[in-house]
Amino acid sequence: MSYLTDEEKAERIKQWWSENAAAIIGGLAIGIAGLFGWNWWTDRQDSRAEMASELYTAALSHAGAGQYTQAAAVVAELTERGRGTPYVAMGWAIVADVAVRQEDHQRAIHALEQARETAQDRGYRQVVTLRLARHLVSADRLDEAEALLAEVESEAFAGLRAEARGDIARARGDSERARQYYEEALAAGHNTEFLRLKLDELSA
Repeated sequence: MSYLTDEEKAERIKQWWSENAAAIIGGLAIGIAGLFGWNWWTDRQDSRAEMASELYTAALSHAGAGQYTQAAAVVAELTERGRGTPYVAMGWAIVADVAVRQEDHQRAIHALEQARETAQDRGYRQVVTLRLARHLVSADRLDEAEALLAEVESEAFAGLRAEARGDIARARGDSERARQYYEEALAAGHNTEFLRLKLDELSA
């Protein structure tokens, strides 16, 4: 039981408040600032993603219309202003597509390397890795291509991975191993006309 008078209780409350007010007010201020800061950051991220989406759509439109210079310029802007969004990697993939149409294979390889480096989604990164490996095979950079394929672990890409490994073996003159990989690709459900043609060529 407390025997303090009302005046003594009031005095103790005043004393406690004077000792702790700064910490309480400071904590509230930090909490409020943190809340507003978080809201600002999420709004900023949403705005950046929306802007990046618009730039990506514009680049895709230019590329589809054969306006390759404009597409490249938009992707450059996307790379700068859309950092931290998945659209940057997708923009680099557009650059790679344009480079292939212009038969600039070195530029295609560079663009796919950038797409792979900036890809945030694991599945998309593996798709880009497969594309890059195929271009490296065409450029006779077989060891690099083989090293990249080791990173494609998803069974969803087992057929494509086996076909690419077959291409590497064929480029090295190992027809038997190439055939094994092509048959592995077929067994994985990757049954394309081009793959069957390559397998028929080895069997001829």
